[in-house]
Amino acid sequence: MKLRLISLIMLCFALTACAGESNTAPNENMAKHSENIQKAAAGGKITLSMRPPETLNPIKNRDNTVDRVLRLIYEPLFALDKDMNVQPNLAEKYEVDGNSVLVTLKDSVKWEDGNPVTSDDVIYTLGELEKAGLDTIYKSCTDNLTSYAKIDNRTVRLSYSKGLGSVGYSLCFPVIPKHYYSGNAAEDMKPVGDGSYKLSGYTMVKELDLTASETGLNGKPYITDICVLIMPDVKTETDALAAGVTDAATLDINSLGMLSGDFSENAKEFYTNQFEFAGFNLKNEMFSNVSVRQGLAHLIPSEDIIKNIYLNKMTPSVTPINPQNPYVSKVGENIYETDGNLANTLVSAGGKGFSSFNFSILVNNENSARVESAELISKAFNAVGMNTRVEAVSFEEYEKKLKEGNFAMYLGGVRLKENLDISSLAMSSGNINYGRYADVNMDKLIGDCNSAISEEGYKAALSELNKYFSSQLPVVGIGFKSDMLVTSSRIKGEKSPALNNIYGNIGSWYINSAD
Repeated sequence: MKLRLISLIMLCFALTACAGESNTAPNENMAKHSENIQKAAAGGKITLSMRPPETLNPIKNRDNTVDRVLRLIYEPLFALDKDMNVQPNLAEKYEVDGNSVLVTLKDSVKWEDGNPVTSDDVIYTLGELEKAGLDTIYKSCTDNLTSYAKIDNRTVRLSYSKGLGSVGYSLCFPVIPKHYYSGNAAEDMKPVGDGSYKLSGYTMVKELDLTASETGLNGKPYITDICVLIMPDVKTETDALAAGVTDAATLDINSLGMLSGDFSENAKEFYTNQFEFAGFNLKNEMFSNVSVRQGLAHLIPSEDIIKNIYLNKMTPSVTPINPQNPYVSKVGENIYETDGNLANTLVSAGGKGFSSFNFSILVNNENSARVESAELISKAFNAVGMNTRVEAVSFEEYEKKLKEGNFAMYLGGVRLKENLDISSLAMSSGNINYGRYADVNMDKLIGDCNSAISEEGYKAALSELNKYFSSQLPVVGIGFKSDMLVTSSRIKGEKSPALNNIYGNIGSWYINSAD
């Protein structure tokens, strides 16, 4: 604790070093965003945080916290809004043409050094993406991409082997400037972007400084300076926000509970693709029968878990098909409301009785929400005559047991891709299909989604997959977590965080003169 307090004091001194007000006049357009804009000081500075960066090249970056900051410097072709819709950004539009997509760039967009953003930059970026490591943030954007070519300075053609139904999600990658990164002067820690902010200074292991760009795609933001402090973990970020060292942080429900005061009032919820679920070892004869799994689903107290543990910061879903996604229809989905009598009927139809169940529910002890959820589930199971208990172990032991199949039931979570590809979780060959579920029809339905050649075809395939999954229950979903963008009270203006675009509307933020 003493070390943490010392660290926070040092961060406060670092903040002083980052301080200093700009006299730059506010963007006149910002006045339209708030009736209180007249109270704001010209310019202003806020402090954010991120993990130590390995690179400031968004194509090579592997860290989500660094990516959030890089999104202030680099603009993506397309971006997701708060409702997970794909919206034009650097690009004006895209059009599907057979197995290809034509992307048209907006006119007159410039890099911070004055050079125009052109098709050459998109082509160069795609080449760099293909060479990037498998664990980089945007690597999956090249899945099924077979070729790409420049049509003219504003148009490129991207060809795919399959799966154009949800291709918009594959176009949400940042673009980097060819003229800079292909030259001898390029440095990964000195970015040249086209976003709202540009790099003004970087001190390794300490801080990164940004200043408002005059040439950004969305115009000059009202707040002119940002200091990004380098922090090692979520706990330090949370402490720094609580101590007033930083002005904003992205937290999940567990971390939000560590804050007090008016921070909860400044927490803006946004949807994620983080799916929380209960999984079974289907090689264990207790769970191999689908009727038994359906019966157990009627006993899992999902509503209580969402209300009392996740404080309603979760969207209920029995399947890994996110209800918040605009492509999703839940028509025909099996519903599993808590019902002990129906559970008994289904379990009996599967040749079992409640008294025959004797097992542990595996969970990683670092995740308090999952531990509490497992305890509620165990309590509900035991109330009808089962003999269950919670086995909370370290994450390393938890992962080892899952990979070895040394478990009966477990609570887990997975952050799914934006296109809701559940191959890794539910296909026979899925790398996190720890329950060893194998079903030819499920494999086909997942394949139909991934190979759909139109948006309508993708929607129809996704609906069929959702219905089948809800009947077979390889895992039983609890829901999709929401995260929160939490800001200090000194930051005013609309906050509209979105998946992969936490600070997407930072241009409308401002600071009152009194602050």
